[in-house]
Amino acid sequence: MVHIKRLELTNFKSFGGTTTIPLLPGFTVVSGPNGSGKSNILDALLFCLGLSTSKGMRAERLPDLVNNKLAGRKTVETIVKVTFDLEDVETSLNGYEDLEPSQSETQTTTENPSEVIENGANTPESDDPFEIASSFHSLSEWSISRRLRVTKQGTYTSTYYMNGQPCTLTELHEQLNQLRVYAEGYNVVLQGDVTSIISMKSRERREIIDEMAGVAQFDRKITLAKDKLDLVKEQEEKSRIVEKELKKQCDRLSQDCVKAQKYQELRGQLEQKSLWQTILKWQNLQKQEWKLRENIESGDRSATEINQHIQTKQTEIQRAQTDLDQLNVQVKALGEEELLALQSTLATQEADRRQLKQKHKELETTIEQTINNLSQLQQEIQKHQQNLEILATNKIVQAQEVESLETTRNQARETLNQQRESASAIASTAEAWIQEQAQLHHQIETLQQTLNPQLTEQARVREQIHQLEKQIQEQQESVVALAVEIENQNAYHKKVEESRETANYQVESLTKQLAAVEQDLQIQQDTQTRLLQEQRERQRKLDKLEAQQQAVQEASGTYATKMLQQSGISGICGLVAQLGRVEPKYQLALEIAAGGRLGNMVVENDAVGAAGIEFLKRQRAGRMTFLPLNKIRPSRLNQDNSLRWGAAGFIDYAVNLIDCDSRYQNIFAYVFGSTVVFDTLANARKYLGKHRIVTLDGEILETSGAMTGGECVPSFW
Repeated sequence: MVHIKRLELTNFKSFGGTTTIPLLPGFTVVSGPNGSGKSNILDALLFCLGLSTSKGMRAERLPDLVNNKLAGRKTVETIVKVTFDLEDVETSLNGYEDLEPSQSETQTTTENPSEVIENGANTPESDDPFEIASSFHSLSEWSISRRLRVTKQGTYTSTYYMNGQPCTLTELHEQLNQLRVYAEGYNVVLQGDVTSIISMKSRERREIIDEMAGVAQFDRKITLAKDKLDLVKEQEEKSRIVEKELKKQCDRLSQDCVKAQKYQELRGQLEQKSLWQTILKWQNLQKQEWKLRENIESGDRSATEINQHIQTKQTEIQRAQTDLDQLNVQVKALGEEELLALQSTLATQEADRRQLKQKHKELETTIEQTINNLSQLQQEIQKHQQNLEILATNKIVQAQEVESLETTRNQARETLNQQRESASAIASTAEAWIQEQAQLHHQIETLQQTLNPQLTEQARVREQIHQLEKQIQEQQESVVALAVEIENQNAYHKKVEESRETANYQVESLTKQLAAVEQDLQIQQDTQTRLLQEQRERQRKLDKLEAQQQAVQEASGTYATKMLQQSGISGICGLVAQLGRVEPKYQLALEIAAGGRLGNMVVENDAVGAAGIEFLKRQRAGRMTFLPLNKIRPSRLNQDNSLRWGAAGFIDYAVNLIDCDSRYQNIFAYVFGSTVVFDTLANARKYLGKHRIVTLDGEILETSGAMTGGECVPSFW
């Protein structure tokens, strides 16, 4: 059976230096007087194995466990080492093969916010981790030690060791569990545990049996597994929620992606259609250009024919002029009758000529209007040419042809001017010339009729060009808007991708944080469970101690004193022990001599005492003896002067050793009476039976011969 072989204490509590305590197999008892350190041995065992806190080892803080003689040094330390005997370990203890090397870890604790703790200070580092054989049979001993280093500033470090190698408290408890030593078990029975087990309920006692049998450990594991399962389910539910949200976002992004792809496809189709539309418009413009060229060529041909006709007419006019000259010569040669006939004929012709001139003027006006219309047509053609130059470079040829047409028209204008001059010259010659002028006018009208469709076509082409320009501008605006929308969609898609990556990173980060939080939560839950268990144990002990204390107070009257002091009754002076002072060397003697009368209540008068008694009855706060100042009458004190001068060891009467107010003299005279104080029992025995005597060590010798003594502790002064 595994048992503790020895215990080594170094500067632990009352043990200065190094003390080795052997523990033999079987039942070992440690005995000794009060204050010799019996309980400190058990505290050292708890300290080394990590089975209790500083409160459980009767210390406020861990530094209080260091021996007091080392308190003045800069850095002090205490070491406790427990050695286990493993020679009788059975092979059925499995699991020790799984011992893994433990890394060096220093546990640093701060119990005061003003203290500064240096984590890891003076912690030895070991490159060779803790190793142990695969079975306990390979080891005869196994040692556990704990070192506590305390600096002068009050900071401290606590380190556990297994076989000389640093380890953590968790690793230590894992190895102790292999030896059936549990931190929550009852391998160590402390003071008051047996009483608490006897007084506890059957259910709590059953829990202790389960703990000792190891069943409670499995219950804790089951509870821990259930808690972990609940956490896993909760985490799974959260993960499902996150998964749903991510799926929704993914679906939404997929829809946006499909829309973007469709948008790209439609944009490509739009660009292609726009290109085809531009090509078709260009082809239409080319067709219109060819038509205009054909019209211009036909106009050129008409102008050529008109020029030829004008030349023919000029030839005819020259011939008519020649004939006119011949006629003039004949007129001169004819007689007077013929002259008169010719003059009348000439007058008639002159009238006709005037009519022809009038018609000629009208014709000139019409020609001028035609010229103006031609100039306007030329301007419109120039504008049309400029518009065609904007649409395509091929329209430059058309512009050049328009310029050549203008040149031709200028020539036609000059020809018309010449014809107008010729017409003026031949207006007076013959009616044939008028007919020719009429024909010319008819040709001009024909030319005007020929030009009118061209002007109409030009206006129509101009309108089409304007509409095409407007459509091109609208399409350009649409293209710009579509480009902006595409850029926005691309930016939104990029932002969505970044958001998705950020969300994935956040999910991974949250998963890691959740795992760390779950681990911390598990540690906190384990710590909370352990602290709650310790709190319940301390609370049970505290309740028991409070009940015992209350019972003692009620029995001794302390509770009644407390109730009276809190009652607010006027006239209460206080307890007898509170109204006087005494030197420390006489304290024990006078306290023993006064006995229970020191707990009596001094009041101003008997009415206050009666009121106090009624108050205690109403409150059921116990009993109390009241000493009213107006009624107390002590027995007469006859001091024997022979004791003062001749008695060996005589000190004085007890009432004379009290320093108090003069109004309380009768009170202390009543309390002590004629009690005499001697230094030792040997000197007092000589006067046994003659006086009531008390010694400095607390022995009392009554006048009846009774003697009372032993060890006692002062409690009043």
